[in-house]
Amino acid sequence: MLKSYSWIDNHDLAIRGTKSRFNKIYKISNFLNIERFCLGIGGFYPTRIKRTPLIKLSTLFVYFITFGQMWVVTNFVVSTTDLSEISEVFLFSMTQVGFVSKLMNFLWRIKQVPLLDQMLEQEIFTRVTTEEMTIWKGTFKRVQRYLVIFLSLCAGVVVLYGVIPAIENTKSDRKHYPFPGRFPFDPDRYYYVIYIGEVVAVAVSAFMNGSGLDCLFTKHTVIATVMFKILCGKIEGLLDNVDKGERSAVEKRIRHCIVYYNEAVNYVSLVDRIFSYGILVQFLCSAVVICLTGFQMMLVMSFQSVKLGLMAIYFTCMMCQLILYCWHGHMLMEQSRGITQACYSVDWNNMTIKEQKMLILIMERAKKPITIKAAGVFHLNLATLMAILRSSYSYFAVLRQLYNKTK
Repeated sequence: MLKSYSWIDNHDLAIRGTKSRFNKIYKISNFLNIERFCLGIGGFYPTRIKRTPLIKLSTLFVYFITFGQMWVVTNFVVSTTDLSEISEVFLFSMTQVGFVSKLMNFLWRIKQVPLLDQMLEQEIFTRVTTEEMTIWKGTFKRVQRYLVIFLSLCAGVVVLYGVIPAIENTKSDRKHYPFPGRFPFDPDRYYYVIYIGEVVAVAVSAFMNGSGLDCLFTKHTVIATVMFKILCGKIEGLLDNVDKGERSAVEKRIRHCIVYYNEAVNYVSLVDRIFSYGILVQFLCSAVVICLTGFQMMLVMSFQSVKLGLMAIYFTCMMCQLILYCWHGHMLMEQSRGITQACYSVDWNNMTIKEQKMLILIMERAKKPITIKAAGVFHLNLATLMAILRSSYSYFAVLRQLYNKTK
């Protein structure tokens, strides 16, 4: 059930100086419409798209493509001892493992997903001032530009996976596929069917993983970060436009900030519960994929290879995916730390003892920064990003030694 904060209307003159500046409703949840649609057409987002027979068929298709392709590449890895071929196929299969893990975790928690939408529709978040609306819109536009770059890289990977084998076919008599696999039949007899199927598998994974799950989590994290940014502004302006005869307004403002803080913390906690286990597997897979992609580019492929461009874009795409998680998680942590500084910046000497105690309550709660964890193991911050990159380099060094010994 949505909570109502109608008392804001009764005291908006004391809170922001003019009534017109506070009578604005901004639908924060509209920022998530694209991701809801992307997951909804696959039948993976609740309550947004009616589960028609076509949607159910689409869901089965995604499952079939994803798990079928993993079975094919797994059989190939088991049947070969060539380290360069294993690494080429394994980097794609690890990407698939990360995607499937996030998808299964999301479906496991899917009953809690509508609660996020309900929390964003609470009046305490949607009723904003002109300045706060500017912050929301400006942040959303900036983040959307970053996500467009990430999605463009994903699209580039899909296109190159489809184009490069066709180029290689013109240079040799042997038929080339987007990625090798082992089939219980002669794949050359069904070359075009398998070729199109593999490209579709890459496209479906990129669409659901990048456009759906990755962007959805990133936007939820950004929304939480803006909540704490706005809260800092509310705290810093506790004494703005307050006359001596309106001291009761300060106490109401502090109570409003406490409620706002509690709701923001609850929102972050719910985001953490829904996505955290999938993020842990994604981090482990990302460390392996970055290592294998670097191994392919630096040791296996020559500079004349047409696949070098594919590996370069793939590497950049995986790095961007990892940065999306860690950077925005770090920004959330830093913004939540700013609440204590905002409390210090208030002219608390002009507050009553009761108001000072209420302010101290906020400061004590804000001593521990708000973070999102990967299954309670890793914090999403820049330190974790560097740890993953160090691990990737360690794996790369081991692979390089093994590869040099087998040459």
